[in-house]
Amino acid sequence: MEPTKAKIDRRRRRPALACVSCRRSKIRCDRGQPCGACLRSRHKTCVFEPHKPLPTSQPSEISPGNPSNAQPTSSILPEPCSELPISPEASSSAHLADGPNEETSVPTLSGSTPVDPASAVPDANSLLERVWELERRLQEITSHRTPRKQDRHAAEESTEDISSYIAADIHTMPRSIMSKTRYFGQSHWMNGLLQFRTMLELFESQSQDSKSEAMNLLHKCKSLAKTVKAQRMPEQLTFNFGSNIPPRERADKLVDYYLRTFETVYRILHVPSFRSEYAEFWESPGTANEAFVILLQVVMAIGAAFYDEHFSLRKCALQWMYEGQCWLLGPVAKSRMTLTGLQIMLLLGLARENAGLGGDLVWISVGSLVRTAMYMGLHRDPNRLPGMSKLTSELRRRIWNTILEMELHTSIDSGGPPMLSLNNSDTAAPANVDDDQLIDGDAPVTSSPTNKFTDMSMTLALRETFSARLAIARLLNNIGSKPSYEDTLRLHTQLSTVHKSLWHMMRSFAPGRRQPTEFQRRYLEFSIRRFYIALHIPYSAKAMKEPAYAFSRKTLYEAAMKTYCAVLPSASLSSGYIAAGAKDAAILYAEGDDLARLSVCCAGSIRSVLSQASTILIFELQHQLQEDDSIGPPTPRAELFNIIRHGVIWCLERLKAGETNIKGYMFIVALRALIDGLSLGMNGEDIKESVIRETIEAERESFEILKREAGQSWTEEETVSAEEVNWDAMVGMEEDWNAMGMNVFLDFISVESGFGPSGPEIAMAQFPSPW
Repeated sequence: MEPTKAKIDRRRRRPALACVSCRRSKIRCDRGQPCGACLRSRHKTCVFEPHKPLPTSQPSEISPGNPSNAQPTSSILPEPCSELPISPEASSSAHLADGPNEETSVPTLSGSTPVDPASAVPDANSLLERVWELERRLQEITSHRTPRKQDRHAAEESTEDISSYIAADIHTMPRSIMSKTRYFGQSHWMNGLLQFRTMLELFESQSQDSKSEAMNLLHKCKSLAKTVKAQRMPEQLTFNFGSNIPPRERADKLVDYYLRTFETVYRILHVPSFRSEYAEFWESPGTANEAFVILLQVVMAIGAAFYDEHFSLRKCALQWMYEGQCWLLGPVAKSRMTLTGLQIMLLLGLARENAGLGGDLVWISVGSLVRTAMYMGLHRDPNRLPGMSKLTSELRRRIWNTILEMELHTSIDSGGPPMLSLNNSDTAAPANVDDDQLIDGDAPVTSSPTNKFTDMSMTLALRETFSARLAIARLLNNIGSKPSYEDTLRLHTQLSTVHKSLWHMMRSFAPGRRQPTEFQRRYLEFSIRRFYIALHIPYSAKAMKEPAYAFSRKTLYEAAMKTYCAVLPSASLSSGYIAAGAKDAAILYAEGDDLARLSVCCAGSIRSVLSQASTILIFELQHQLQEDDSIGPPTPRAELFNIIRHGVIWCLERLKAGETNIKGYMFIVALRALIDGLSLGMNGEDIKESVIRETIEAERESFEILKREAGQSWTEEETVSAEEVNWDAMVGMEEDWNAMGMNVFLDFISVESGFGPSGPEIAMAQFPSPW
């Protein structure tokens, strides 16, 4: 019986030149990169399906039975290059998927094996696709165009696998802000403000009415703030260093505050040597070394932030910091190029961050610090340098390690790219030893095992995460990088891996012996968690709408909650539920809680990261309330209500501790009013009225606090005019949202000019307006 002939598929086998979207929509595609139709419809990925070789059963234009009928290669090629953007990966994967026919032999280039004409068809098609690919890549090189990563990934998928364009949209993070003369990269907190655009627009609309009560109160508070700041400035700067040191009893407390907090994490001093010089200073203050006097004053300036809950020594701290800066800028700069000079520069950076003396500009000073240290050779390991004692070698390693940390965390704060690379230094990690082990002659230093807690354990633990955190800072802030969501997930995995290893290390410390303090544990947690926030916050608005970014939403919620509660444990539900309207300062922290007190008094990264964490959680709560579809009252997570009520108390206590800018307190009170209105089911106009009413009440309260701080030296005649102040200028660089940790803000004429118009792309990334 004669075998049945296989049915021949006579469908056309021309390569699909239109993109997947245009083919599905049955519209004409101009075959651009991306095409015009995708640009108009705002598709983030314009995907072209890779062309697969013809099956062996398909009749070919090159007849295997009659080679004389073969057409020239040039007549078979389509219009190449830009019309068929097949990546090398996609092309190779297509060939692997189809594979050669098992019954055919592959011709060799040597000519030793005869070529079977029947096997020429699949190989010819492979060669054609290879020619197309090479031509396309050649055109990209000549036009200086680099293939997009998202195109390569999308091309590897078949048309059937692409069920959602947004799922295939691995978009980049394009945002950066130029405010006045300063440029802020992706990690700066300002880039996350888009989610509160409707609230900012409400504030802007209020600022248009110069006769409104809200604006009049704001003008008075601004005038009061200027008076308070002027009172804190040193009356005169002299070079009689050491004339403002307090009595020894108070000085002992301030020194102890620093040594038990920041010095246990960022190693700068050799504590036994410092205590010895400190004792000698009090024996003969008039003959003390000038450099040590400056060092002592800067140490006390940092300790002043822990002294009491109202930062009563703020003016003294500013005086000591100004004297430190004058000393560094004095004549004969080479005399400052010593290890003591580097220690003063490091301590001055910490003091400026925590006492509010241009804390947002510390990154600039750290650049000078890095170059000074490299000029002194700290980027080279002491073993490669002559004449280094055991103590000097370890002290150089510790100082260099702390400089790296300062460069990294200030670059994240300022949104600037980190200027250091691990390839620029061969300095080894400091030894895991106690300070006392460095003063016993010239015996070699032997590091303790990692399960033994030493003076260096927390510093070395933080160092273990340095590479992962540095990669995140570069991904976010380097101009040349084009970060995608895949890169975000990869760096998240790296950071999570080293974070878990630290958790195991903490549990490995020998029980019954010396253990890390509460400050050390919580500060280490804070220092690492903030990088999860910085890494995922560019996707926060998208994550509320698109399932593709659900992991970022979950990560942001957990990181923000754990960061906030690491600094202020009283915000967790385990410490009790905070009633609506509560303003008791005792809720914030217990006596002796150094980190919580620092968050109230300081003006550094702790303040800004806590503010960012609280706004992330408020944003999550707002979303839960707006998307709730239950018939009864909405039931969001109770811990989110606890955070916003705790945040209101925290911002108010910051004002009482000497904060001069009221906008942070205004902002969080306005957000609380918004949340309360949504939870009660109020309509849009009622919510707006409630927000304005609560904001005015917050201004009145702030005005009374600032009035008590200014005393009798302020009169209402000093109030600035409405023409001198508008909302956008007041949230500019020099007018910081200190109570909310927003020490820098956009300097633009309107919210729209700062964030751009509310086009379809932006509208997709934010909530429907609550009013």
